[in-house]
Amino acid sequence: MDIVSVTRWGRHLGAIRLLFAVILSCGVATTPGHAQTAQTAITYTNTVDGPIANSGPSCATQLTRTFVVPDTETYTIADINVGVLLLHPRRSDLVITLRSPAGTTISLLRNTGGSRDHLNVLLDSALATSVSTHGTLNDTATASTIVPPYQRNFAPFQSLNAFNGQNANGTWTLSICDNVNGSTGIFFQANLIISPLPATLNVTKASSAIFDGISASNTKSVPGAFVRYCITISNQGPGLATTIIGTDSIPPNTTYVPNSLTSGPTCANATIFEDDNASGADETDPHGASLLGSSITVSTATMPNADSFAVAFQVTID
Repeated sequence: MDIVSVTRWGRHLGAIRLLFAVILSCGVATTPGHAQTAQTAITYTNTVDGPIANSGPSCATQLTRTFVVPDTETYTIADINVGVLLLHPRRSDLVITLRSPAGTTISLLRNTGGSRDHLNVLLDSALATSVSTHGTLNDTATASTIVPPYQRNFAPFQSLNAFNGQNANGTWTLSICDNVNGSTGIFFQANLIISPLPATLNVTKASSAIFDGISASNTKSVPGAFVRYCITISNQGPGLATTIIGTDSIPPNTTYVPNSLTSGPTCANATIFEDDNASGADETDPHGASLLGSSITVSTATMPNADSFAVAFQVTID
């Protein structure tokens, strides 16, 4: 049995590992893999300190911090949490909002907290207790405070579920305003923690005889023939797949043709040369392939929704 594993490590999180079984056959065949799904959180962090100034009731002057989800991480949102660490002697003076790339804006905190100071909170809409009740305790927030984990956990003022179903790709903006003329504060850090909808991967393997030494056309899989195998891994979405690593065994009763590994977006376009070792620039260009003993390993760093890649190799039939 041949295995493809997919692992995504979120910051300060564990890993999820998926297995795909591919049934191999010697000769001309195309065999479907077993599609699997995964979900884990991806964390984006902004640690650029900045002053929180008085801006008056209109919030004309705001401190803004951004998080960029790059084009290589295009996926649909299943859930979002936000962590905020800041110093302020009266957090009830503050209005904090988050705007998505699609333009949706929700209030994380809005003039709640009484006379208590600072904010060291993870905001999670799945929680029952709102941050609006956070008015009896001071939080710890200094330039040397390390988060996560955050000191306290609350639901935000407005639900983060408004972002669910949107495309995460683009620039997210966190805005902080002191709309009560009084004290000033300092922003230290924020974490945007996004859980994508699961990515569904599918694996197929096809083979075809390309030369048998006898037939000019309509070649056969006979002893001495060259056979081309091609493995295709595709992301059927809607989530983002990352750190994809697959292994495949050279079929029995065949001999691998040295330096025949190639890769590309599809089997028809698998024309990028991949040497047989597991080192060098060819391992990340953007796909990798290598041979160790009778096992071939293929890999790629990321695979957005609807993307695919293929790795081909040749054998001779013994």
